[in-house]
Amino acid sequence: MMDKKNKVKITVAGTEYIVLTHESEAYTRKLAEEVDESIQDMCINGRISITAAAILTAVNLCDKLKKYESDADALGEQIEKYLEAANEQMNKYNEVKRENERLKKNISVYRKRLVEEDPSFNDPSPVSESVKPVQKKVFISDAEEIADDEPDFFKNLRKEE
Repeated sequence: MMDKKNKVKITVAGTEYIVLTHESEAYTRKLAEEVDESIQDMCINGRISITAAAILTAVNLCDKLKKYESDADALGEQIEKYLEAANEQMNKYNEVKRENERLKKNISVYRKRLVEEDPSFNDPSPVSESVKPVQKKVFISDAEEIADDEPDFFKNLRKEE
């Protein structure tokens, strides 16, 4: 399948050119305007010829292109590292998930054994209201030991009591 080429008339450094391109006319004209502007900027002082300005513009644009390519390569490498790290984390997550499922099965087996030995374990009675304040104090005490560097968090917990 042949891609349609556009014929675009551009002017660079006072000379008209017809360009065949797969790009849009607006895009092609914008490129030509940037090249023309660069050449004209170099020729302002009159000490440099249009040919020299065109060559310097080409070198400058090539320099920019190479730097952008280098930046793109570096970004690609960084993305690859991020993807590798994400894959490693996903593998760890899946491993933990499998371990969690294994432990749940073990708990289920042990719970069944407990119920077989003592049927009262099968009665999940709610925690009495008298036990809840004690549980909260134990939680706060244990949490304070674990995270002494978060005093504001624990002040807010105590205010709720």
